[in-house]
Amino acid sequence: MVQRFAFIAGCLALAAPAYAQADLITSGGSTSIDEGHGYRLAQTTDGFELVEHGIWEAPQALVQVSLPRADIFGSHAAGQRRRLQLGTRSDPTGFRRAAYLPHVHAAEAQFGLPMGLLDALIWTESRYNPFAVSKAGAAGLGQLMPGTAKELGVANRFDPLANLSGAARYLSKMLDRFGGVQLALAAYNAGPGAVERARGIPRNGETPGYVRNVLARWRP
Repeated sequence: MVQRFAFIAGCLALAAPAYAQADLITSGGSTSIDEGHGYRLAQTTDGFELVEHGIWEAPQALVQVSLPRADIFGSHAAGQRRRLQLGTRSDPTGFRRAAYLPHVHAAEAQFGLPMGLLDALIWTESRYNPFAVSKAGAAGLGQLMPGTAKELGVANRFDPLANLSGAARYLSKMLDRFGGVQLALAAYNAGPGAVERARGIPRNGETPGYVRNVLARWRP
């Protein structure tokens, strides 16, 4: 019996460093994972709070190899930790985009949009997360504001297909109104009134960069 307790205690002692290592590697990220409730809330540099549902296994997803303790505290560990974390955050984005892309292409064809433009806009707006909510209150794939969604007939902004259709319809209206992609994108972001008052792209702290980001992502 004494030998059995000694064996169990030894196993626990050997297992402890692995768990400690997993905690150390995952503690620096900006994604909060709640395994008990089946969701995670990711705060991005763009100011979005992304609610992602699923089954998350943080230690297994982030710790792919066993690193010696000396490497954990070295300069190599910081870069390795960042690469592992970015990999887990980028995978859901690619999966979501692939799931919605046929609907995006269909909306582009329905509303006569340039091919690929709505795709670039949705990726810039929400990273294809239908539950994305901005600090200003815009929501869904196309980041529709409540008033805009009501005008477009979108009753539920978190309905991904309804949101996509509303975003495509609104972008089409801005293209017809301003006659060019750059001004249409600026109007989508800042509102048509702001574009008319500025007689071009508003020189605020967001819209010029937003237009550049969408155009950089656009693959006609």
